[in-house]
Order: sequence, then C-alpha cells, then structure tokens
Amino acid sequence: MTWHDIADPASRQLDDLALTYSLHQLHIEDCRQSTHRIKVESDGQYLFIVLKLLDLDQSNKLVVEDLVLFVGSDFLITVHRSPVDLLNALRSLGDKLRPDQVLYHVMDAVVDSYLPLIDKLEDIIEKLQDQVVGSPRPTVLERIGEMRSILMQLRRVLSNTRHVAFQLRHVSTTFISQELAPFLRDVHDDLAIDLDTIPAERERLAGVLEVYLSSVANRTTEATRTLTLLGTAALPALVITSLFGMTIHYPAWTRSSWMFASLLILVLAITAFLLWYLRRRNYLPGGSTSRVRSETERSL
Repeated sequence: MTWHDIADPASRQLDDLALTYSLHQLHIEDCRQSTHRIKVESDGQYLFIVLKLLDLDQSNKLVVEDLVLFVGSDFLITVHRSPVDLLNALRSLGDKLRPDQVLYHVMDAVVDSYLPLIDKLEDIIEKLQDQVVGSPRPTVLERIGEMRSILMQLRRVLSNTRHVAFQLRHVSTTFISQELAPFLRDVHDDLAIDLDTIPAERERLAGVLEVYLSSVANRTTEATRTLTLLGTAALPALVITSLFGMTIHYPAWTRSSWMFASLLILVLAITAFLLWYLRRRNYLPGGSTSRVRSETERSL
C-alpha cells in the first residue's frame, strides 16, 4: 500500500495524484471545499469518504475540520488542512496494513475523538447550571444558545457518520474486506451510543434555560417588590411635605422655630414605624420569606 498524506488541498500534489490514480475531478473539488457534507461514494476504482473532525477552542467554540480519504486497492490518500494527530499515530503502521484496515483505524480514531468532546460539553452544561442560579447574566443566556447550536451540529455529524459506517458495512466492493464487517459494526455501535447522549444533554440544557428564566423572573419580581415597599415607606414623608408646599396661608403656629424639627421627627418616626411593620410581616428583603425563596432557588 502507498499512503499519500496531503496537508494542503490546494497543493499541486493533489492534482498529480488525481492523474496518477484517475481521481474524479468533482472529488478533487470536494476536497478543496471546507463545508462539504459527510458522505461515502464509490467510483469503481476507489472509495471517496468525507469525515468531520470536531474540537472546542479556547473560547469553547466548535471547530470543524474535514478529513477526506481516497481508498483504493493498493493506495490511500488522506487530505486535510490542519495537522491531524491520529494520522501521525497510524503512519508507522501504514506499511503493514491494507487500505481498508487503515480506513477502519482512521474511522475508529475519529469516532473515539467525539467522546472527549461530549464530556467537555457535559462539564460546560454543569457550569451553566451553577451560573444560572448564582448570577443569571445575559452572557449566560448567550452561552446557552451557543451550546444548543453545538449540540445540534454534533448530532448532525454523528448521525451522518453513523450512516457512512452503515454504508461501509453493507457496500458491495472489493475495497472493503468482509473480515472488517464486525469492526465497522463496532464503530457503528459506538456512534449509536454517542447519539443517545445528545437528547439527554439537550434536555439538561432546556432545564438550565428554564432555571435561568425563572431566576431572572424572581430577581425582577424581588426588585419591583423592594422598590414598591420603599416607595410605600417614603409615602408619609411625601404627603406631609406636600401639605406644607401648597401656596396657601397657614396658621401662625406653623411658622414657629420648632415646627421644622417637629415635622422632621414626625416624618422619621412614621417612616421607621412603617419599616418596622414591613419587616415584622417579612415583606422587606432579608426577611424569612426572602430567605426561604433564596434557599429554594439554590436547591434548584
């Protein structure tokens, strides 16, 4: 077997290999398109397979890379843009394996790389659960939307890759040995298991969104309630001061030197009484009612 690894789809080497192995021009164009779908096609002289490599960058954004394979009877061509570590690990075995065996090892390594990604997504969702209860900021809502998009894209990739594994198991071609059928079935089963975890993570994310909306609504209600109660406490002072702000003639005793101090003491006394009364009825923030509500939110 001759293994050609192309790290730049735009290189002239790919055109030379197309002439050497009679590769179809449409397949060469597919190699140079970064947004092509996952698929497997048979040209009669080789198999053309497109796989997707997934990973999260430093900002937890999903990075998608294409891995294209041409599998012939005595040759293998891999085309990619970024360095692929799993190919480097298999290059040492290239002389000892057939092209279809290398194809299986590549697919198995690609499928195995999806599991750490799913684990990372589970950890991110758990952190989001803590954030929506502690500090439900708009950035958390934006992150929930991003995670939902990543889960949908991951589900699409896993489903299409499983379809490719199914086709390779049942394809009638001389390029895939029948002895690889159990190994390809194992890859198919691994993809099925990974796909089963996606709906569960989407349900968890939907629960995080519900907790976020509930937490924001509770905080808004608490703020409105606090402002209402403070306005109620300030109402006596507003009424008393408005009475002395009217343009009418007041009795002579209202212009005495002790009147201002008396009114100030009266306003403070009434305000203090209202605050004490509201506090006693657990209407103010920090009362037993608020503490119970806060403990309920934390328990969620």
